[in-house]
Amino acid sequence: MENHETYGNRRERQREVQKLTLAVLAVMTVIIIGYVAWGIASKSMNIMVFGFLLGAFVIIYLVMSDIVEPYRLGLFQELTQERRSAFLKMMLMDVIGGGALIYWIVGLDSEFGGDILIPFLIYFLTAQLKRKYRAEFDGTAAEEAAGGEEADEEISDGEVSDEEVSGGETADEEEE
Repeated sequence: MENHETYGNRRERQREVQKLTLAVLAVMTVIIIGYVAWGIASKSMNIMVFGFLLGAFVIIYLVMSDIVEPYRLGLFQELTQERRSAFLKMMLMDVIGGGALIYWIVGLDSEFGGDILIPFLIYFLTAQLKRKYRAEFDGTAAEEAAGGEEADEEISDGEVSDEEVSGGETADEEEE
């Protein structure tokens, strides 16, 4: 039962930390939409400023989600070699994927600006790899591999498993 309470506390803390990221991204989104609305109303939108705002959004998102959030959650404390390696791989995927998006943003005003497929394909592939490395860094890779997402949803909803009702050991207790 303690493991479930720890998980609930961890999820609650993670949601609390993610609220800051959401607030920062919401402000950035409002700024970008405001600039576009102003540009449409005044009929003089500078594509370089628009590209700068989009690039800033990408960079701020990556920094908030991959550096600020883990720092506030205390994930940089007591890093093992495996977690450190996973973090570095995760950051490499961010640099490659974010770089591909920024490459596309910079090329918006060029004649090849409509060539959207390759940078977004690179971003999509790196985002998928990043999810794997993020789970390793967070220490949740074993939970996800064991189908922990389904069990996590049940726990977060406050449901009790059949094993707990019958007094049997849970999977976490058997591993110890």
